[in-house]
Amino acid sequence: MSVLLNMVSGPESARGAAADPAPAAIAAWEQFVARRDAQTARMALGVCDGCDGCGLRCMDGFTVSRAEREAVEAYLAAQAPEEVQRVADQEKTVPWPGAEDTGATVTFCRYRDTQNRRCSIYPVRPTVCRLFGHTPWLPCPIEAVPQVPDGSPELWRDYLAFERRTWSEWEHAEGDAELTQEIP
Repeated sequence: MSVLLNMVSGPESARGAAADPAPAAIAAWEQFVARRDAQTARMALGVCDGCDGCGLRCMDGFTVSRAEREAVEAYLAAQAPEEVQRVADQEKTVPWPGAEDTGATVTFCRYRDTQNRRCSIYPVRPTVCRLFGHTPWLPCPIEAVPQVPDGSPELWRDYLAFERRTWSEWEHAEGDAELTQEIP
């Protein structure tokens, strides 16, 4: 399977004038993932066992990199099709908690297993999901995480350098050769 990453570094590359950035893009993503995984390893995840506080905040509309999207697709392809379909068929739009009488709604992430109250793609969850509850700007909603590891702001800043889109935006962008380039 190929890895697809953002190749646009400026207006010239969108027109194809830039040098082939594929090796640099792959290396940058691999370095980022190594740092992200090291950061995750320093997190106090034990307090999260059995808790669904973050899960109740798994909302639709966040952005992921193309490589993260492809990791999710590969993971789902290896799962039982009935299980993938079961989660996909669940109602994700629910009344806004505390505002049920207003008609306001909120939509959970498409990969949130609302029946079992868990993430159906947890092993390959995107960066924003890995950092939730363990960063100063996305703190633990029940204040159970004793300390956030150093380096989260820098990690997030570096993540923002990669092209990110919502799940729906990636689906609609399929085949958009001007914005992306395939990397073998």
